[in-house]
Amino acid sequence: MRINTAYEGALGDYFADNATDGPYNAHTDRPAMFALAGDVTGLRVLDIGCGAGHYVTELRARGAAEVVGVEGSATLLRHARDRVGDDDAVTVHHHDLEEPLDFLPDDSFDLVVMALVHHHWRRVGNCWPNCTACCVPAGSCWSPRSIRPPTGSGTAVPTSTRTVSRRVSGTAVPRTPTAV
Repeated sequence: MRINTAYEGALGDYFADNATDGPYNAHTDRPAMFALAGDVTGLRVLDIGCGAGHYVTELRARGAAEVVGVEGSATLLRHARDRVGDDDAVTVHHHDLEEPLDFLPDDSFDLVVMALVHHHWRRVGNCWPNCTACCVPAGSCWSPRSIRPPTGSGTAVPTSTRTVSRRVSGTAVPRTPTAV
């Protein structure tokens, strides 16, 4: 998501509030994603498109050793910082999500999550090299996907399908999406 098209101002505030208890975000997407991620105890996790910090705080509550969030919206990043508080094991960055994550070292995260962010990008394919570069060998990238309905209407429909890419010996190996 380009910084100039990110959720800002009142729209960002609305999204942050709605994502806390909204039926899709709180009761469908997050539970499904955490079920797939499994035990995160001791893991270093990167949350691309961290929004208002819902995943960041839950990952820490579930035992992640370190969580780094990256978000294109200054408004959502403010909400994330407020939600995180003074947790020294969490860092959040304001960054254009369609640009390389050059400020993050390669092979530094055990898990990369990208929740509900694909549909905001013009160039989704540019993100996967960033994700796999950031993962340690055999690390995992988990991401929800938006799909186009069979009618071809062009309306993105969120699903509970997760695309998985696992880095093995330095090579990104795409796996079949897992439906939940």
